[in-house]
Amino acid sequence: MGPCRPCRLRGSYGAHGTYSLRRPNRPYGRPNIKRKIIRRLPEMEMEMRIPMHVVTEEVLTRMPAKSLMRFKCVSKLWSSLISSPYFKDRFLTVPTRQRPHLFMCLQDVNDHSSSVTLSLVPDANSDDTPSSSSSFVVDHTIPRMRGGYICQNLRGFMCYDLWQKPRIFNPATRQLVTLPPAFNPNTTKGTVSYYFGHDPITDQYKVVCSVGVRLTDTQEVRSHHRVFVLKPGGGCSWRKAYRLPPPDFIPHIAARGGVCINGVIYYLGWTAADSCMLVTFHIRSHDFKMIQVPLPEELPPPAKMKNVCLVEYGGKVTVVDQASLRDKGRLDLWALEDAANQKWSSKRLVVKPSQLDFVRNTEFVVRGTSRNGKVFLIPTDLVSPFQILCYDLQSNHMRKIDIKGVPDHWFSKDKSTVEVMLMDHSETLMSLMNT
Repeated sequence: MGPCRPCRLRGSYGAHGTYSLRRPNRPYGRPNIKRKIIRRLPEMEMEMRIPMHVVTEEVLTRMPAKSLMRFKCVSKLWSSLISSPYFKDRFLTVPTRQRPHLFMCLQDVNDHSSSVTLSLVPDANSDDTPSSSSSFVVDHTIPRMRGGYICQNLRGFMCYDLWQKPRIFNPATRQLVTLPPAFNPNTTKGTVSYYFGHDPITDQYKVVCSVGVRLTDTQEVRSHHRVFVLKPGGGCSWRKAYRLPPPDFIPHIAARGGVCINGVIYYLGWTAADSCMLVTFHIRSHDFKMIQVPLPEELPPPAKMKNVCLVEYGGKVTVVDQASLRDKGRLDLWALEDAANQKWSSKRLVVKPSQLDFVRNTEFVVRGTSRNGKVFLIPTDLVSPFQILCYDLQSNHMRKIDIKGVPDHWFSKDKSTVEVMLMDHSETLMSLMNT
């Protein structure tokens, strides 16, 4: 007796928003005797009706974004459904078990045209961090950055700067939005930084540009800000963030790398007095506020600027001071508890003595956090073997992750930089603008 052929189900749409699965009345793969018995029975048809909202919310919203893009070819109904704003919002809010993505951009300082972008997806059987030995592959789906640097990731989008032109890329749909420069790059001097944010109340995406310059003769710092509103129809332009500076506004030079939490963009800024300030920008109201960061005074200004970064940890904006990581194996964290009253909580982490060798031989910088409180530290230089560190802040345990797949010729370059982005766990089907 041979194996039975699986039952074939046929689907169709019915009234009242239902989706029906039907089994044909002709049996398959049955022995001859049973076939005769079955044929004597009245023709029967099994029909199972599934409400369309179950198909939508319980099945399709849990599928990967790349699969949904293919499913749009199934029918006009599915294409319309997957493209609808309701489905896109629902898809973004449904919990997912997808692992985070790591994107790495290698840049040759002497030849920007040879830049290459690589990506890594952790193994499906691991937790939300890469395994102890992970391999990067060249990612041809991401537009080459060529001299740009990675700014930020948010709700499935990645934002990076390319020759002072901000680009926003959706890895799931491969949509690329290139914005015009906020300021004329030929006449603008100083540090140009871009920040990407979303307001959950108005469902608006905005890009903020900050330009800061320190005058050589007087050491005075001047800064300007502009905002770009991203709309589905396009047709937007850069506008001044304010007519007059806010009362407590202090001109500053913005540091790269910001975070957006609950409709507020946060980034670090350095004033003329070399004081570190947390700058907050409310996306809906365009209000700027300045909050003093409680860094130790013994740190010289260059060390502060180089070793202080901003991350999101436990749903709060957190300042990480890594100046003492290499010589003392220490990380200092300040989490903003109350922005209105400028209240901070501090936490000091000391690397275990058995793991001090991890950080003493190579200089690392923090480049993001995972959903369960793990910090990723990336080497500042491209050395072989290339390793990143995963630091569990809860258990105070650190482990190495060997990164393979980096082209060998990159290790022989005299001057090269490494930009690494840890994408969050969300994918999005959203389209920011019609490009």
